[in-house]
Amino acid sequence: MTAPLDPSFMPYPGDRLRRRAGLWTLTSIGAAALAILLFRELADLWMRIAHLEGLAFLSSATLLGGALAVIPLLALVGLLLAVWNGVESVFQPRSRPTPTLDNLIVAAGMLVWFSPALAALGAGVLAIATGRIHFSRPPRDYFLATDPIAFWQGVGFWGIVAASLGYVAWRYWQGKLGRPKPR
Repeated sequence: MTAPLDPSFMPYPGDRLRRRAGLWTLTSIGAAALAILLFRELADLWMRIAHLEGLAFLSSATLLGGALAVIPLLALVGLLLAVWNGVESVFQPRSRPTPTLDNLIVAAGMLVWFSPALAALGAGVLAIATGRIHFSRPPRDYFLATDPIAFWQGVGFWGIVAASLGYVAWRYWQGKLGRPKPR
């Protein structure tokens, strides 16, 4: 027979989200450290694997390739989930207020949410400043002096990408910043 749950022991939603954000931050830091170590030691690891044969080589190379693919991805996903849960925790009721930490979390969240738009905007500004825009797939370079129509189309493309990504981030933050924080 189980005892009924005491409502005074139930954590606030903001506290639960803040704890999740902390766990995802630790996961992200750990995965990033492991990825750095793995990539730094890659040449030595590969030299050990290259001398193996048969099933030992196959399994070792597969495991190394999987680790090289999954660990950096885990670091990135952990960072995004840490920021997401941290931002959500600011706008949920918590057991005690932390205004300085809340402001830092919101600033970090805005930086993460708006960084793709800022990067796209930066590509357009860099193209205008240098008079050259580069696309990697297919490999093309358009110069303002020799091909102004294609150059301005490329700048317009980056402008549209920046506006689209900025709009999505703005819509998310408009809902967050437009309502008062719970006490």
